[in-house]
Amino acid sequence: MTHKDMQMLREAGSRERRVPEGWGEFRLSSVSELQRGFDLPNNQRVKGTVPVVSSGGITGFHAEARSKAPGVVTGRYGSIGDVFFIEEDYWPLNTALWVKNFHGNDEKFIYYLLSSFDFKKFSDKTGVPGVNRNDLHAVKVAVPPLPEQKKIAQILSTWDKAITTTEQLLVNSQQQKKALMQQLLTGKQRLLDQNGKRFEGEWESYELGDWIRDFSEKSVTNDQHEVLTSSRTGLVKQSEYFTESRISQRENAGFNVLPPRYITYRSRSDDGQFFFNRNEFSFTGIISTYYPVFHFPDGDSTFFLNYLNRSSSAFAGYSVGTSQKVLSLNVLKGIKARLPKKEEQQKIAAVLSSADQEITTLQQKLNALKQEKKALMQQLLTGKLRVVV
Repeated sequence: MTHKDMQMLREAGSRERRVPEGWGEFRLSSVSELQRGFDLPNNQRVKGTVPVVSSGGITGFHAEARSKAPGVVTGRYGSIGDVFFIEEDYWPLNTALWVKNFHGNDEKFIYYLLSSFDFKKFSDKTGVPGVNRNDLHAVKVAVPPLPEQKKIAQILSTWDKAITTTEQLLVNSQQQKKALMQQLLTGKQRLLDQNGKRFEGEWESYELGDWIRDFSEKSVTNDQHEVLTSSRTGLVKQSEYFTESRISQRENAGFNVLPPRYITYRSRSDDGQFFFNRNEFSFTGIISTYYPVFHFPDGDSTFFLNYLNRSSSAFAGYSVGTSQKVLSLNVLKGIKARLPKKEEQQKIAAVLSSADQEITTLQQKLNALKQEKKALMQQLLTGKLRVVV
């Protein structure tokens, strides 16, 4: 027996071992046949209720459908990796691939099967990411009998409903906090003081510099403190945020020191986002010199953080520069604002902190649900965990 023959036997044995009992192994084309979507320029769309589905999901509506529900759609090029389950007749765009034929399989199961694919492995090596349906069709997949498909889809759908519900609760909480900020940070709604009486009197006019105190300490050695950087969720440890060692191993002596509960922001940006070195970090960090550091020793830092972050465009007009906008700390300090006394600041901060805690709790719950669903999918779609039909 030749080496090649032995290798083929080993591969055949491996396939036999990994296909669960009662399941079959097929090419994807025999399980769900994919087809490229249809062109539909904006000037040819007619007002209607039929969803138009691109590689990014539903992007508009039209008066005519090209495919019957239920449908499964994924990206063909541009945005790839997301898979969408469409519950009404729809028009798949030419940037997408849609399942033309499910070959008798459960549509929702096929949706989860395709969702488990690593589409980046099939992406063309070009400037624009793309997926060739012929490459996908050649992939071999393990598929259970139809009753087991339906049971797996039912279980995973239950998790999807929990995720959708939590996402909506999170959105509602975020909107409620925005409404609170609009009322409390402008003085339209006044809270009760420590004696149970509502705060009264006009807020006074200040320059932010009347409250801001610079903090200009620099690190004197490399890695003197944990290096921090900003993300969409706030400040994070650079060592955990960047996977490339060359980023985390750069020289950082001379970085700005950022103690707990001090505030910073990206000076070379006008996105209006300010960041706390929050209590839960419980350590002093260091951050690039592009991030000025300051605090509010005579005011409530949580109040001021919310005040500074009240609008993404609040400070856009104060940033200067052509190719790159810069908001200097001196300019920030010169901005005029009407502000309450410290006691009222603290009351406002307490209400907004409570709203933040609710948002954080929901976000943690959502993250946990997504991770649990991902792990469950991996078990169910490989047959490592079998369901009772």
